[in-house]
Amino acid sequence: MIRQLKFLVQDFLTFFRKDFHIAAYLYVFIIVGTFIGLIYGTEWGEQITYSRIPTPFPILNNILMYLLIYFLVAIPVACIKKETGKLRNPLFYIKAILITSLIGFADAFSWREVLQLPSLTAEEQNYIFRTLWRMRNAVFVIPVLVLLRLFIDKNVKGLYGLCSGNHHVKAYLYLYVVILPVLIIVSFTPDFLSYYPSYKPWNYENAFGNPVWLNTLIFETVYMSDFLMVELIFRGALVIGMVSLMGRNAVLPMIAVYVALHFGKPVLETISAFFGGYFLGALAFQTRHIWGGVIIHMGIALIIELLRFFQHYVLGIG
Repeated sequence: MIRQLKFLVQDFLTFFRKDFHIAAYLYVFIIVGTFIGLIYGTEWGEQITYSRIPTPFPILNNILMYLLIYFLVAIPVACIKKETGKLRNPLFYIKAILITSLIGFADAFSWREVLQLPSLTAEEQNYIFRTLWRMRNAVFVIPVLVLLRLFIDKNVKGLYGLCSGNHHVKAYLYLYVVILPVLIIVSFTPDFLSYYPSYKPWNYENAFGNPVWLNTLIFETVYMSDFLMVELIFRGALVIGMVSLMGRNAVLPMIAVYVALHFGKPVLETISAFFGGYFLGALAFQTRHIWGGVIIHMGIALIIELLRFFQHYVLGIG
């Protein structure tokens, strides 16, 4: 176990040593930190988080926010590192705008505005819409990534890191065991108790006349699959898919967008997304696969759901 984790850390440090530029990293800290401060510290930030900006185009607002965050990191970092040659390729802008816009669109899209389900109860409608929202990336983003891979990125192995590579996979499993106690402790904090679980079975006891366990299993299966989609988009398309255009510089702007995806979640989780996103992005660059992120991401999400079920049903918390 120690040996496997040591090799994992060494691979990460290899990336860090080659990529680290104090001015560039400090700039990214300031930009991301400013956004986190605005989102969690101001009423205006809360409006952005929940797409409540008073304009008729909430989806466009969301897309523009993600685009702004991405390019506020990608372009200045390249300039600070004096690697502006990478910014002259039109394909960089085409792919970055396309992928980032899709993320923003999927994140803000509301199924309630396009589907009418009058024959269902309010409880059943809520169940359907929550489940469909967890399928947003599979519906809107992944098909476009498949087309990009087939017609543009023909030399990329597999589907943006979704391939046969297994480098460090055992180490990721060991790493998950190491962080498990931390997850248990964090699950008792007020923010996590109020936000999680993502699916609350006690709110859907009468949905469709199904047993509670069946509705729970269906939702949680979709919920877990969404983390595969997230890794495919962020560590896959935004890192592995952009390596040929940006090299190591693909990682930092990916982190900024990944942090933005967490706006509205507990602030500790949003801050953790910065460091976790960097760690997984660096290793995706080194290994050219995303299985480590899938293991960590799914594992964390699943244990938090199970812990909250235990806390609610056994300990009577929340």
